[in-house]
Amino acid sequence: MEQKHNLERLSRLLGQWLLCAVVLAAALPAGAAATLHLGPRPTTYDTAGYLERLDDPRGTLDAAQADAAEGWAPLPGSLNAGFTRSAIWLRLTVDVDEAEPDGWMLRLGNALLDDVQVYVQERGAWVLLGHGGEDVPRRDWPVDYRSPAFRFAPATAGRHVLLLRLQGKNAIVTRLEIMPRLAFENQSRREGLLFGAYAGFYLLLIGLHAVFWRMTRAPMSGLFFAYIGFCVFNEVLSLGPIQQLTGLPVEISDPLVGLGIACALPIAVAMALRQMDVGRLYPRAVRWTLRLLSAVVLVCSLLILSGRFAAGMQPIQLLAIVMIPVLVTLAGCLMWRGWRPARYFVPIFGVFYAGVAIGFLRNLGVVPVNAFTEYSSMLGTMVHMLLLSLFIIGRHERQRRARELRQANLAAELAREHNQRLERQVAQRTADLSEEIRRREQVEEELRQALESERQVLAEQRDFVAMVSHEFRTPLAIIGTSAQQLSRNLDAPLDKSQARCRNIWEASLRLLSLVDQYLTDDRIREPRAELQEDLCDLRGMLAELESAFPQGRIRCRFDLQDVSLRSDAGLLHIALRNLLANADRHAPAGSVVDVSVRDGGRVLDIEVSNRGPRIPEPERGRLFQKYYRGQSARLKPGAGLGLYLVRSIAARLGGSVILAQAGGEEPVTFRLSLPRRTAA
Repeated sequence: MEQKHNLERLSRLLGQWLLCAVVLAAALPAGAAATLHLGPRPTTYDTAGYLERLDDPRGTLDAAQADAAEGWAPLPGSLNAGFTRSAIWLRLTVDVDEAEPDGWMLRLGNALLDDVQVYVQERGAWVLLGHGGEDVPRRDWPVDYRSPAFRFAPATAGRHVLLLRLQGKNAIVTRLEIMPRLAFENQSRREGLLFGAYAGFYLLLIGLHAVFWRMTRAPMSGLFFAYIGFCVFNEVLSLGPIQQLTGLPVEISDPLVGLGIACALPIAVAMALRQMDVGRLYPRAVRWTLRLLSAVVLVCSLLILSGRFAAGMQPIQLLAIVMIPVLVTLAGCLMWRGWRPARYFVPIFGVFYAGVAIGFLRNLGVVPVNAFTEYSSMLGTMVHMLLLSLFIIGRHERQRRARELRQANLAAELAREHNQRLERQVAQRTADLSEEIRRREQVEEELRQALESERQVLAEQRDFVAMVSHEFRTPLAIIGTSAQQLSRNLDAPLDKSQARCRNIWEASLRLLSLVDQYLTDDRIREPRAELQEDLCDLRGMLAELESAFPQGRIRCRFDLQDVSLRSDAGLLHIALRNLLANADRHAPAGSVVDVSVRDGGRVLDIEVSNRGPRIPEPERGRLFQKYYRGQSARLKPGAGLGLYLVRSIAARLGGSVILAQAGGEEPVTFRLSLPRRTAA
């Protein structure tokens, strides 16, 4: 009978609830939202219940098209669209009694909105009131505030219509408040004080645990540092003060928010399991649970980094909501079995789970958006961190007292601790000796490298002496022999005298070229030498160099009109001359050396090609080494400095030179790339 009576009472109660729901549904307005009345008394107005919503799946509507579109629906509360790619339009109609001198401020509570545009209707046309959001640089926001805020200053009293366009990768959940300018500034100051107290609280807590961990080395302190760090990191980025102070762009802030929330999940679960000491009961289950969570977090993190923010965030938030009842149920079962550490779980983690669950349910569109749900996670986290900190310190204190009691009863414990202390000292001294040995080995390695560098310098000096003795002797011998022949045969025929003079002239040019190469090498290697940059006419420079070779030997082609650039004309002239001389030296007689100038985007590409023999594979990596000469150049004059100087000059001018083609079916081609620093 009693059970039947209870069922009847339950049926009547359900009937009353259904009746109330029907009455409330009938009482709700079916048409447009009501008009918000802005009276003369300065106060803050919450727009919940005064907004109309329109979804724009493609995001292509402008303000006029959105206002004229069908599908506007009144919002019973604040906006809670969840994770969506659609643009959300909000329409608010306000009735202003009298114009405020400083105007009104429109404030949105969500700091993670990507794009916020506010329009006001003036004289039948829609005018952009302001543009904000994370996609807009902070310096371009109309109001310097942690979340999008806009100034609304109607010139006349009466009815005004406002349109707001919202987009975001995060959950589009926000409150919209209208307040006088002075009230907004006062609220900004109060929020500054609140965030200052918030930061001071966590700095004090972190400093306290830093000292505590430094003194005690408690096992949970390290995990607590990671735990509190991620929680504070996520809260601060979600509320927006860091983005406001540093101007952090959305390309960095949004992935940081997503990765912070994702990484905080396995750390929070590990902290809860460690607090209940579940690892002592079910070590394998704890390990596999954390591995599974880490795998899910890794997949979701990759989705977040790839730009699929909602696909990565929704599983994390749903999994976090699922883990809350799982952990609470586990704590209840352990308490039922008499497991002592589980008794503290509900009071310590309950307030935190309540705040996080409210925040996640708000993002998923389950609970309404208001001041309590907006700051519930922050308040719950602060209380939770304080309780958890006291628990860690208290548990360590209880363990310390238990150790002292055991030490008082067992003298052998003192001997063991003494042995451990000696072992630590020996380990420290061993580490010091290892560090000393490592330092000496490092010094030996540095000396070895210095010796190797010295050997390399000596080898270069030997190569230089050998090259000078060979390369300088030949033109000097030609000059001396030709001069003797001229002096001995002053009456010789004119053509012979001219040939001997030409030999002297060519030998002197060869000597001058060698000396010029050495001086150029010294100038490039001088660290304090400055570039003499000026506007260089590449077309004229190549024409001048072309005239130094037999007619028709050099053929230039320009694939663009403007080939001028800013560079060091002297160094560039030497580099081009060496490239042309190298190509002329290896090209067959009667063939043409092609020079092409092309546009490489940010660089200017100069390619020098000749139909010379194919360069073997082992020689290609050494072409730009100092004094190196390939097999095909051994019987030809040269010092092995030409291509080395080209590479050094290209690097000094901010460019590069490569072997583009090694010969064979295609011509041997060297490509010199220089940055396009024009006169403009």
